[in-house]
Amino acid sequence: MKNLFYLAALATLLVACKDDDTDPIIPMDKTRTFKVVIENVSTDSTLAPGALPDRSVPLSHGVWVISSGLKLFTLNEPADEGTSRIAEDGMTTIKTNDLNNHPLVSSNGEFVAPGGPQPQNAIHMGESSMFMVKAKPGELLQIQSMFVQSNDWFFAFKDNGLPLFIGETPITGNVTSQLALYDAGTEADEAPGLGITQAPDQGPTDTNVGPDDTVNMVKFAHARHTTFTIPATNQIIKITITPQ
Repeated sequence: MKNLFYLAALATLLVACKDDDTDPIIPMDKTRTFKVVIENVSTDSTLAPGALPDRSVPLSHGVWVISSGLKLFTLNEPADEGTSRIAEDGMTTIKTNDLNNHPLVSSNGEFVAPGGPQPQNAIHMGESSMFMVKAKPGELLQIQSMFVQSNDWFFAFKDNGLPLFIGETPITGNVTSQLALYDAGTEADEAPGLGITQAPDQGPTDTNVGPDDTVNMVKFAHARHTTFTIPATNQIIKITITPQ
């Protein structure tokens, strides 16, 4: 009798479910928009005395990308041509072309100077650049921008990118601590601001100037060049992220 009772109850439940016209639950879109602001916080005394043309550290125009699995470069391996051109010359074209329509890229773009002493190629001290991105949980933001007073150094987020969510909660605030300064390993290095083959000492259209680096691997700049006086990352660049 108990079995018959249970079967009857199950039949009643199935009929009720069939007659229920409630719309199915549609998962919410967890995509969020983020404002990213990149500031040059260097000053005219950031670099060691004697640095030319001044002691601030301009930041080149750069690239950004939203992805869940793409590496723009790999530590301890050779840099590709796109990373090399950003790190040596602040030239974004090759890396942007590599990222456009890449199957692992959700979106990508460039950030540029707002105008200044040399608006065509650098974000100078006191200036900032802003861009907007859209991302969902699991996606990361990565950037690349040249430390202009160098031969081939660039800023990027560590660990191949910055997660824009903790679980499903969007991050917010100053994320500069997640940046690192990298040496692309493509051009022989001189002390910051003191070289004769660094970008500020070249013509505006010069590219790939200077002797090759025998290491030919991406390294952390501070760890590799312990005899150079290299400012801390947060003395040069600040990145703030604000969910909209």
